[in-house]
Amino acid sequence: MRLRHGWLLALLAISGIALGVYHNHRTHQNQPNLLTALVRSVVIPVENGVRTLTDGVGGWVSTLTRAQQVVKSHDELAQENARLRLELERLQTLQKENEQLQQLLQVRPALSGKWVGARVIAHYLQPGQQMIRIDRGVRDGVLAGAPVVASNGLVGVVAQADSHHALVRLLIAPRMAVSAKVLNAQKVSSGICEGRGESEILLNFVPPEAPISVGDKVITAGIGSKYPPNLPIGTVERIWLDRQYSVKKAVVRPAVDMEDLQVVLVMRGAGR
Repeated sequence: MRLRHGWLLALLAISGIALGVYHNHRTHQNQPNLLTALVRSVVIPVENGVRTLTDGVGGWVSTLTRAQQVVKSHDELAQENARLRLELERLQTLQKENEQLQQLLQVRPALSGKWVGARVIAHYLQPGQQMIRIDRGVRDGVLAGAPVVASNGLVGVVAQADSHHALVRLLIAPRMAVSAKVLNAQKVSSGICEGRGESEILLNFVPPEAPISVGDKVITAGIGSKYPPNLPIGTVERIWLDRQYSVKKAVVRPAVDMEDLQVVLVMRGAGR
């Protein structure tokens, strides 16, 4: 077996030398080299095909790389856009809170009694519920039954309080009732403002002969000790006569935008 391998190697070596001599001889004689032509006819197309395939693969890889970079850039831009949007919302909330706080500071001197500022941390405005949660509680002197106001009017009353937080029932909520006065140019009339679980308030039990007009302002009457007098409640929008009970009624648009509340004032030490 080894002898056969040796002869085979020797034969290949001799063949290689012979081909080399043949190639050199034909080249020096300026004669056509059939062997070279044969090799070129086979090798060059293969080489060109390999080069084309390599270029194609390289272009595909380059395109894939660029696509991956584009996707990565898009994801980064989307994340940055989301972060900036959240930051903008936070700044807008802080701006609203600052504006309402400045307005509260202007209102505070006109209120008698002790009041504490509170931040609204949650809104529950579902029909029939209408409450907000504030970040003040019993440890701050906030008790159930305490009135709550905003810079532009009455908000509602504290329904329940724990040591750190309190739930405030809004003026528009069911079972809310506040004695009120209607400021008409001809005469000031009395009535009761009732929450109906909607976005509006019902003004009820106004004497049938009382002059009321659309656009009249409605304020707290201050009857009893729960709500201070002269706090804005809202504006009359629609009026009708209830003949069954011989009273005038009206729909009142609240002075306070309950959905936009950021900060409020709560009377300290007051409650039922």
